Amino acid sequence: MLNRKIFVSMTAVLGIICIACGSYAVEDQYELYPSIGKKEKYPEMTETEGEYEAGDRFVFDLSSSLETGYDTNAYLEHYDEAASIFLQNAVGVETRSLIFEECVLRLAYDMTYLDYLRFAEPDLFDNIFTVGLDTQVTEKILWSLDYSLDLVGYPHDEASEYSISEIETGLKHSISDGLYHRLVYRYSNKEYTKWKIRNRVGTVQSSDREDKRNTIKYEMGYYMTDRTFLKPEFTVYFNDSNEAFIDYYDYTSIQTQLTGIHFLTDKIFTRLNAGYQYKSYDNRVVSDQDRGDQRDHLLSAGVSLFYDLNKNISLGTNFDYRKNFSNENSQKYTDYIMSCGIYYTY
Repeated sequence: MLNRKIFVSMTAVLGIICIACGSYAVEDQYELYPSIGKKEKYPEMTETEGEYEAGDRFVFDLSSSLETGYDTNAYLEHYDEAASIFLQNAVGVETRSLIFEECVLRLAYDMTYLDYLRFAEPDLFDNIFTVGLDTQVTEKILWSLDYSLDLVGYPHDEASEYSISEIETGLKHSISDGLYHRLVYRYSNKEYTKWKIRNRVGTVQSSDREDKRNTIKYEMGYYMTDRTFLKPEFTVYFNDSNEAFIDYYDYTSIQTQLTGIHFLTDKIFTRLNAGYQYKSYDNRVVSDQDRGDQRDHLLSAGVSLFYDLNKNISLGTNFDYRKNFSNENSQKYTDYIMSCGIYYTY
């Protein structure tokens, strides 16, 4: 039997490498932030989803963080890299209620504020509201259904503000005590309230831009030992925008990522990750037309180290690397991000 105590001590930890951040990546801002947060994105790493002790019909979690870091290429530019120090504040609240046997209702709110000290345009304010259900279909199969609303505002760049309505369903199968896999389908609609679309000849229309995205994701989780966890993921999504001019924002993305977590001691743990993303644009012709439509290959890697001061407060330091290879010269870039923070969970 795995020692779950070690993993439960990580409640509200282990964020994900973010591929795009700030208004410099408005065509693909589903991942927003430049730093690795300690806010929990993978509940199965720290606790068994839907599992409650007798009498625990209601669970309340509160988390907050304050991070500062240095981004070497804040706009992800190829020709004019611009570095900046940034501050990132986050607050999260989640409740889980056992509404009837084998069914859990989840409610969550997450707020993040990102402030680049050198520039104003990438600053953002993000509010995410989520409601979800976890149902234990059988002893080994968990079905989840989620709806979320993500409101992203840019204090200095209102034209790039948007909202994302998203519905997600997934099945998680526990193969054994230390091994599971999960299949997820997600549909999202991204609306820009101040971005007018163009038709195929470039004439500005009265309608706002909307991007519809269909995502299929498969993941596995393997507890190698009481102190080591591995999680490979494979994701495919299709982005379809009503911005008709040369179908600039229509593309297919194929992404794979491997995440590893290891406890060095009961209080010190590290996280390593590596990822690859391939983007194939439907009709975005590159400046050198002999090269055809745009194709991007993004490599990313990261490492984090966390120390638990006590059961509620932790310190962490993070390093991220990402490099984009593209047949469009202006889309090639390299970015390094270093950050550190203090994290509170309750």
